[in-house]
Amino acid sequence: MIKANIFLSYCWNDSSEANKIYDYFKNSQNIELHRDTIDIGKWGSIKEYMQSISNMDYTILLISDSYLKSANCMYEVLEVMRDRNYRDKIFPAVIYSGIYSPVTRAKYVKHWQDEFKELERTLKEINVQNLGKLNEDLKQRQDISSNIAEFLDAVSDMNNPNIADVCISIEEKLRQKGFLGNGRSQISGANDLFATLGIPKTKYNSEPTDLEVNQFVKDSFIRIAELLLQLCQQYQAQNAWMQVQIEQVDTRTVVYQFYKNGQLARGLKLFLSNMLGSGRENIGLSDNTMSFGGGNSWNGMYDAKFIDGELKLYATMSFMNSQKVMTVEEVVADIWEHYIQIYLER
Repeated sequence: MIKANIFLSYCWNDSSEANKIYDYFKNSQNIELHRDTIDIGKWGSIKEYMQSISNMDYTILLISDSYLKSANCMYEVLEVMRDRNYRDKIFPAVIYSGIYSPVTRAKYVKHWQDEFKELERTLKEINVQNLGKLNEDLKQRQDISSNIAEFLDAVSDMNNPNIADVCISIEEKLRQKGFLGNGRSQISGANDLFATLGIPKTKYNSEPTDLEVNQFVKDSFIRIAELLLQLCQQYQAQNAWMQVQIEQVDTRTVVYQFYKNGQLARGLKLFLSNMLGSGRENIGLSDNTMSFGGGNSWNGMYDAKFIDGELKLYATMSFMNSQKVMTVEEVVADIWEHYIQIYLER
């Protein structure tokens, strides 16, 4: 079986998401996942390590706002783009869905143009003999400015899976390419001991286990909280009269307080719960913003549903979308529109 060498490109601000991907693949016998914290020795050359990307079969790109503003991360992107067929060799894991907006993509181009101009102005004040390799940094920023639009256009045009499903989607793609065979099992018919001994195999249950469902809901909860944070930050930046306070109470509870000109306009709690002791996690919304105790008023709830071989979020309780299957992004839009925005516009 061919072994796939995969490079994990990410910003250290997104280490928690990178850890999830690494932990998923680290014990695979068919995948060698490379990341900086594992492969670079103490005092090793970061630039030399980045240049090894071209030797990889594939690259996972953990794309966030921090990633797109990091010179090191964008250097890795430039290394990937050296291959004219790079689009077939990347697995974008999109954390920041804003890249699908052309306005947002244009802002990243401007960001790197400004970075180039600022460094260029500074270098003009330094004697040439004292520049060292700073001109290389200037050239790098110029290269990023020239290529980031093409890169973001390519990524935004791809049918990227939800961040919670990206590892499974990568496995499916690798299997299609022949890296993982046609299934998870490494046992061929010739050495199948069950077949040799005539022992009937246990039938595979296609329904997800409680563990898988709960992990899906937890991952969705984390992603929803991340997107709501980004929306709150953007809304606050665009509306000077609005202040948003967000309290991450624990790994299962986030409290949002929206103040209009200093007056509380809306309070909302996003939380993970095990409703009625069913053993299955769900995502809840409550007007009760106390950071302790139960007492949740259950203004909204999203559960998991297994449909067409995939786990999806299901609006069990929603103002407008009850009984509707939804993506993480649709849940965030539903929360913002029907549980937050209507209160801020009063």
